[in-house]
Amino acid sequence: MLFSSRIYKIIYLFSISLTLQFSCFAQETIVIFAINDPHSEIENFAKIKPLIDAEKAKNQKVYFVAAGDLFSGNPIVDYHLNKGYPMIDMLNKTGLDVSVIGNHEFDYGQAILNDRLEQANFPFICDNVSGGTGKLGDIKGSAIIAKDNFSIAFVGVVETGSPGGYPLTHPKKIQGLSFTEGLDSFENYKDLKVNDDVDLIVALTHYGGYKDEKILENYDFVDLVIGGHTNQEYGVAHANGYKVMSGGNLEKISKTTLTVANKQITNFEFELINLSNSDLASDNALAEDIDEYFNNPSFYTNIGSSLSTLTWNSTGCFYTDALQVISNSDMVIQNSGGIRDIIYEGIITPFSIYSIDPFGNGFDTYTMTVSELRNFLNEFPSSFSYSLDTSFKVQKNVNNEFIFFKDDILLQDNSQVTLSLNDYISSVFPNLLPTNPSYSFPLTTADYIIEYLTNHTDQPIDYLDCNRRNYTLNINDVVKEPIVKIYPSHIEINSKENNFSVEIYNITGQLIYSTANSNKIDTQFLTNGIYFFKLNYRNSTQFKVQKFVK
Repeated sequence: MLFSSRIYKIIYLFSISLTLQFSCFAQETIVIFAINDPHSEIENFAKIKPLIDAEKAKNQKVYFVAAGDLFSGNPIVDYHLNKGYPMIDMLNKTGLDVSVIGNHEFDYGQAILNDRLEQANFPFICDNVSGGTGKLGDIKGSAIIAKDNFSIAFVGVVETGSPGGYPLTHPKKIQGLSFTEGLDSFENYKDLKVNDDVDLIVALTHYGGYKDEKILENYDFVDLVIGGHTNQEYGVAHANGYKVMSGGNLEKISKTTLTVANKQITNFEFELINLSNSDLASDNALAEDIDEYFNNPSFYTNIGSSLSTLTWNSTGCFYTDALQVISNSDMVIQNSGGIRDIIYEGIITPFSIYSIDPFGNGFDTYTMTVSELRNFLNEFPSSFSYSLDTSFKVQKNVNNEFIFFKDDILLQDNSQVTLSLNDYISSVFPNLLPTNPSYSFPLTTADYIIEYLTNHTDQPIDYLDCNRRNYTLNINDVVKEPIVKIYPSHIEINSKENNFSVEIYNITGQLIYSTANSNKIDTQFLTNGIYFFKLNYRNSTQFKVQKFVK
């Protein structure tokens, strides 16, 4: 009897040990739905809700998260009476668990962002921002969210790619805030699994795909990075963990299914769900809410038309041409990143223009010398691309220096010119421009493009093959020398044509000199006064006239 009781005790202790070991390595199935960079697009939330609800009916450990840039891109949201609220409303109704702050969350300004933070039923996180007031001042770097006794610590950071280490938003909208390098944030979270007994550590970032990789390469305690900002599509293993990103503009949602044992991911499955799929179920109540937000007739009035669907580059041509007409400036520049949609064939509406230009940027004109304009073009970072429109010709000489011709006359360094651009550019690069603009327009760039279409053109626009986008404004049309150079004693002609003639007229239009095929004209015989020089090409109808003073 004593022997059998000892055997029973050994068996009992052994079974307890096995139970403990099994519980330590018990497998859990976790599902994380994620979106990033929706940019105010709300139409597909009616399809997102049934997807998440169906998964929650099977598994209590289901998360829904957002990787930033909720705002800026859809006039229905961006020009709502409460800017951005329709997006918050949709996220509340679909049960978002947490979002990181993206750079475009600041586009409406801090006061409006605070209002949206107050209305959200979920936390916003961002570890590398400080200095805010109100709800923004209370933002935490992380959030621990538990589902059915399983907890995930989400750690958030935002990109700081603008000059000076700021997020890519209007500098006026982030005054008073401080930002640090996001990669440096994660060291503070290395002990979360021990100290806070969390099961997984997930970096929820608006940081970009390349930098997300750096997180995984530098911090092996981070299990998964759910990222945004660069609008990529992937779900893959990297370094000691995994990384996912789900595209942009709410066209897709990702579904990541994890098997977790002993606080480690043992299996990773990734699915990217296309929300345009007509087979997906739609939530009727949410669809009605979305339709009501879109019920704004003022956005859909006819203000113009386009003969074709434009590319991003040709849309930039239209954009800068319109602002050049409004400003009557010598040059208009628009950063390509500030153009968020394209012009489509057919009717153009205010909705179209606000989709192209959602940021509410101001519009400024600067008066400067040719030397100052050349410096602006030389110093502007090559990482920013442009569209431009000019009333003069921009070229480069043999020394790779910008030169400018107006009415075929080379502008001198001290000549005065005007440059118009949005106040985002002037605020990011104030050192490249005069201290103050010569004129600040009272409305936004979008408002002036609408004005252009309404009041300055009655013909369909046609920009199909236009491309004036340049990464450094590095014009390929290099001029070896001006064709005509005027000196006190003579005139030199640098022409590719071998068959030409030259005529000189006095101020009254009387012909006083002519010659053919001579590259150097002696002018010492002329008395002091104003003259006109005419260069004729005999094999074409082209000619060149230039006024000069002797």
